[in-house]
Amino acid sequence: MYFKKLNIPFNLPEIKIAEIDRWYGIQLNDEFRGICYNNIKESEKCSLKDCIPKEYRDYFNLQLMYINSIIFPHTDSDTSCVINFYMHTNKCITQFYEPKENIKPSKMKNQTDGNIYKLEDLKMGPSFLAKPGDVYLLNVSKPHSVAPCTDDKILRTAFCLSTNNFIFDEVEKILAAK
Repeated sequence: MYFKKLNIPFNLPEIKIAEIDRWYGIQLNDEFRGICYNNIKESEKCSLKDCIPKEYRDYFNLQLMYINSIIFPHTDSDTSCVINFYMHTNKCITQFYEPKENIKPSKMKNQTDGNIYKLEDLKMGPSFLAKPGDVYLLNVSKPHSVAPCTDDKILRTAFCLSTNNFIFDEVEKILAAK
């Protein structure tokens, strides 16, 4: 399974944004282009974690994701599964892929167990177009990308509950038990 739209309504929580935890991208004309994740101060008190049963909450990390460019095919580092609470989506499509046989993915300097992929090394899989207010469970151990449907400037933000302790199917069961 690649992703699942969840029926979890949410209101924007009052949060205090902390330091940038990690980022992937490039500097272009003195501007960062890519994706970054900010930690959230006192994230354990945030209502977004209420969708997860109490006994599992400590296994999920809450961050604010900010994307301002096309994100090429990749798998996430140090994360197997994520729940995204979308705020701004800019009509971007999240596209999943299956790797072809015998490919050699590469890494950005700051990637750990994640990889980046060339399009010619992948077969198209399913995709979705998130809207503000949508919540999706994503299997980010599968190659995926983010690309706009329009020529508008990209600004995509979401709260992310990520884990590397459970795989997609396990998180799906955890959420169903709530």
